Parts: sequence; C-alpha cells; structure tokens
Amino acid sequence: MKPALFIVSVYRPDLYEAALEAVGCASDIEVVLDRRVGERRGPDRPADRTVTDRERRQMAIDEQLRTDGWALVAAEARQRPSEAS
Repeated sequence: MKPALFIVSVYRPDLYEAALEAVGCASDIEVVLDRRVGERRGPDRPADRTVTDRERRQMAIDEQLRTDGWALVAAEARQRPSEAS
C-alpha cells in the first residue's frame, strides 16, 4: 500500500520543514512539496462537462493548498481501482 501524502504548498517552506520534522521516518506518510505552480486548472471549464470524482478531489486539494498551505491525501485515495483488491 502506498503511504499517505502530506502535500505542502511551495509558498509555505516553513510548513514543509515542520512537517518533515514531525513525520520523521514514519513509513505510512510521505511529505512532499507541491511544485505545480501555474499548472492548476482555472474555473473556466465548459458548463456541460461532467466532473469526475477524481477531478473533484483534485479541486478540493488545490483549494486546501491555496487556503491552508497543505493538504493530506489518504493512502486509500492514492490507490488505483486495480490496486484496491
């Protein structure tokens, strides 16, 4: 099973350092720095397009990174459907 991800905004290096220290060598969580500056999709999507669950989760993570500076992705959410069995 993949570890949970603690994603920290590139604009909050203080949180990144603190998270690395707090997690230490835990094998069930991985701390990563979000480097997708400028890659996020904006709200200019066509109105008739169906949003998938994966896209909805992505939007929630992007919003949390913008507002809180970090986001947590559970290990179960990182698994592909083929890996879940």
